[in-house]
Amino acid sequence: MESELYEAAMKGNVSSLLELLRKDKLLLDRVMTGNHTETPLHIAAMLGHLDFVEEVLARKAELAREQDSQSLTPLHLAAAKGHLNIVASLLRVSPEICFVRDKYKRNPLHIAAVRGHVDVLECLVQVRPDAAHSVVEHGQTILHLCVKHNRLEALKLLTNLLGNDQFINSRDEDGNTILHLAAIDRQTETTMFLINKGVNPNITNFRGLTALDLLEQGESTRRASEIKDSIHQISENLDPPEQKVSANDTVTVFHPPIGEEDERERKRKWQDSMHETLMVVATLLATMAFQLGNTPPGGIWQDDFPGDGKNAAHTAGESIMANKYFDQYKYFVTCNTISFIASLSVIMLLISGLPLKRHPILTWIAMLAMWVAITFTATTYAISIIKFTPESKLISMNGTVGWAVLAWAALMILIFLCHVARLILKLVRKVQKLVLKAWKKRKPEDLIA
Repeated sequence: MESELYEAAMKGNVSSLLELLRKDKLLLDRVMTGNHTETPLHIAAMLGHLDFVEEVLARKAELAREQDSQSLTPLHLAAAKGHLNIVASLLRVSPEICFVRDKYKRNPLHIAAVRGHVDVLECLVQVRPDAAHSVVEHGQTILHLCVKHNRLEALKLLTNLLGNDQFINSRDEDGNTILHLAAIDRQTETTMFLINKGVNPNITNFRGLTALDLLEQGESTRRASEIKDSIHQISENLDPPEQKVSANDTVTVFHPPIGEEDERERKRKWQDSMHETLMVVATLLATMAFQLGNTPPGGIWQDDFPGDGKNAAHTAGESIMANKYFDQYKYFVTCNTISFIASLSVIMLLISGLPLKRHPILTWIAMLAMWVAITFTATTYAISIIKFTPESKLISMNGTVGWAVLAWAALMILIFLCHVARLILKLVRKVQKLVLKAWKKRKPEDLIA
């Protein structure tokens, strides 16, 4: 009967499973106590038979924690195959399986990262983020595995969800950080991503080599020079710039001065959230502007009319507003077009592939364009309301409309002044730093003179 159970698991045949359990209610218990290399749940989870998995879990949830001859749980196998629904079902029964390791010390999160199943990995991390910090063979973290197997998307997900300086700068038993491994494998895109993400390029491995040293051993001169320039830009923010972490030091992670690390992390998170917000708002405004362009306020004519002297001629599909109120329609179209173009410009900038995180000025340009789009969208709305509201009603609404316009103007002025104040403060601080730096560089004889 057990052989029939395994055959049903291979096919994902739930009706056969129910029939077997009707004949022998202890069948699943015998599987757990028997000498099997794997359970039917292992097989069904690996092959993606969701209904079969859920039926087994409903009757014997303990099977989710069983390990096969390789110390793999059903969750390991489902994660390896990328079966997201099965992974979710297993986690509902026992989320602690995330910490179970196979004979290579890998838990299901490591398996999902190695296979590059980003959706599964995200699900596992959200349930048990601490499991991602488990170390596998050779002292490697889950980030090392992502780089080792060239899984850049999984690496991006983990650094965004769990990234902190201690985690992303951790070293394996050879003293290599993930930046070292990326340089060794000539993963240029991964190397640039890690540099932008804040991985310390000055850490040396147990051979006394930095990631740049390894990169220059095999990378083309031009590309190595470009990456070297990027590393130097980051190194200038370190204190002191020449600092390296020795392979013999007990400290495995570089720590910037107190406050500077938090400031960089805050700026990084601000940029990430700002880019997401700008993309959502720009898409929404572009959609609204496109819709208004196709269907202006007041609608469109539904028939052809040659004109009779009192009313102008029109054709079906033409804008009623353009025919009746041409002057206002010109302002409406102008404002709507500016809003549409500004929104599309923001979207294009965000998807252009330009290194926005390395050049904050590009983020500020996108924000400025968004200001323009929002302002002209509001103007478009005002034109529509004013023109299509009866004069008798509009007079009674003047107070409300007037206060709304004043509130909007006050908000815009306040935001503008805040940004101007921030810019002045930044300029003052930079000037102070330059003056202080120049003062420190003065020679003793200059001071005496």
